[in-house]
Amino acid sequence: MAPCAWPPGKVLDLTRLLPGPLAGKLLGDLGFPVVKVEPPQGDPLRDWAPEAYRFLNGEKEVLTLDLKRGKDRERLLVLVREAAVLLESNRPGVMERMGLGPEVLLGVNPRLVYARLRGYPDVPDPGHDLTYLAEAGLLGRFPWQAFQFADLAGAYALALTALKGLLLGGGVYEVALSEAVKAVAYPPIPFLDGSVLCYGVYPARQGQVALAALEPHFWARFCEEAGLPELLAAAFSPAKPGLAPYERLQAFFQGRTAQEWEAWGKEKGVPLRAVRG
Repeated sequence: MAPCAWPPGKVLDLTRLLPGPLAGKLLGDLGFPVVKVEPPQGDPLRDWAPEAYRFLNGEKEVLTLDLKRGKDRERLLVLVREAAVLLESNRPGVMERMGLGPEVLLGVNPRLVYARLRGYPDVPDPGHDLTYLAEAGLLGRFPWQAFQFADLAGAYALALTALKGLLLGGGVYEVALSEAVKAVAYPPIPFLDGSVLCYGVYPARQGQVALAALEPHFWARFCEEAGLPELLAAAFSPAKPGLAPYERLQAFFQGRTAQEWEAWGKEKGVPLRAVRG
């Protein structure tokens, strides 16, 4: 395939909150100029979580348009003529009612990738990350209070789908958050849940450290450099209070701060990092 000019055009990001704007950010990271089109009241995330809003949209050009007004719709159509991708996450039928559905926009720019983010593929049911996790069977497996797994899966799926659309020369594409999270809902892998000695989080003298010495050579190196040869055969022993190997490792990490352990891990070639955030 012959190389093409990059980027092939702008991304028009009409989405709000987390998954859509993250997809726009991902495309921006690939070199696309991204224009975030917001209604007069703005994106609610800007008020709810200003730091998250800046992270997702700080590198984008933000344009305020009231797409219920004919004049502002015309301004959007001007942008569409030169755009490569349009991202939108409205409820089904909203764009069509404003006269901005796929038939209209592809009539203006036949090579446009019109990428739609939905909650569910076939129904207009409302939902959010929490409900998508519940349906995917993931709610009991992850700390959902702290991380939006479905939104992240949907964001990456939307960005990849937009790139697919560019390869195929444009068209209408849809990603459902409920399906995106199911695509990454792999069966549990028991020893990756912090239940074994070689792979888990431990309290340091100050802070916490994450030890990921899963492979035998990493665990052997850790035990050698740490002066813990007695733990060499205990890599996959249970990480439970009261068991001698676990108590020995707990005591070991009390010897330094988390940042000091991270520096030590880098020096020794051990996958060990301080827990941040």
